Amino acid sequence: MRRITKAALGGLATSALIMAATQAASGESPIITYPPYSAPLVDLQTGVDGPFDGATATLLINQAPDGTNFKLTINGIDPSFADVEYGAHLHVGPCVEDKGGDALGHYNDGGGISDDTEVWFELVPNDFGTATDSTSVPFIPVDPDGIMSIVIHQESTDKKSGFAGPRQACLPLYVPQWIPESAVTE
Repeated sequence: MRRITKAALGGLATSALIMAATQAASGESPIITYPPYSAPLVDLQTGVDGPFDGATATLLINQAPDGTNFKLTINGIDPSFADVEYGAHLHVGPCVEDKGGDALGHYNDGGGISDDTEVWFELVPNDFGTATDSTSVPFIPVDPDGIMSIVIHQESTDKKSGFAGPRQACLPLYVPQWIPESAVTE
């Protein structure tokens, strides 16, 4: 049984190497897989008990020339909030509370408000305090400084307005590859 497993894994690894080499030789950009972003969530409702207090997040990002795939997993959510739906979005700027409009909004790739121009997640915690969602967008986010965040909101996302209620928690991101070349100074 171990030989079959090793042979299968070896075959998969070889196939992946052949695909990457073929893409590089044909001039296609290979898929970029970023290291996972894993960290405790930043509490954006300080002084208030909430479902994400003490929770941690992991974000996986795969980037291809025609778009970006994201997978967000939150662990340590208060189990009494199982089956409640929360919207989460890629935001421009760092993790900050939205007091008086000083926090930056959703990353938008230039268009109307939708899950085609923004990165949206819908998180529904299970009885064990875990929520996972994946989304794919037809663009690669670009930001002047590469500082972004995944903000988890209090409600599910309204598909027309993109609104999902007050900010609950946040995963800070720094993706220097998302800084446009024109913004890099020497």
